[in-house]
Amino acid sequence: MDLLHSQLDPLAIALVGWIPTVVGFAIRNLVYRACGMRAKGFFWIQPRVTIDNLHRLRVGRNFGCNSGTYINAIGGIECGDDVLIGANVTISSGRHEIDRLTSSIYQTPVVPKPITIESGVWIGAGASILANLRVAEGTVVGANCVVTKDTEPFSVVVGVPGRRIRFRIR
Repeated sequence: MDLLHSQLDPLAIALVGWIPTVVGFAIRNLVYRACGMRAKGFFWIQPRVTIDNLHRLRVGRNFGCNSGTYINAIGGIECGDDVLIGANVTISSGRHEIDRLTSSIYQTPVVPKPITIESGVWIGAGASILANLRVAEGTVVGANCVVTKDTEPFSVVVGVPGRRIRFRIR
């Protein structure tokens, strides 16, 4: 089944991922769901977004993802409601096992690790969300930030690696 998805997902995205306007959004909603993506409502995925392992991606209501973003859901990615993802963001729920010295780095297996992005999160342009973490409710991830560990609810996270600089006013 995974082999089938690994071949169908890129084909589906290539066929419909470039279509502009509301027509493109509607077609992507239909095709991505047919490939196994689970969504609670209509989602807004801009043209030129790449998603690997669509069948392991779940999104809530009011999900928006901007152009140039790469999402690899190999380890599973779950997004709550009202999540916005800026342009050129990388979200990858897999990591390469680098401690094994007996094989080439090219041959090291990808270890699936889940990512949870809770409701009300905004991920700024160019940010990277690494595997095996939770982006807590209401978090704002600054542009070009690299999130390497769980965030706190309603925090503003910036930098490389990401660090909390303040909390949002509730």
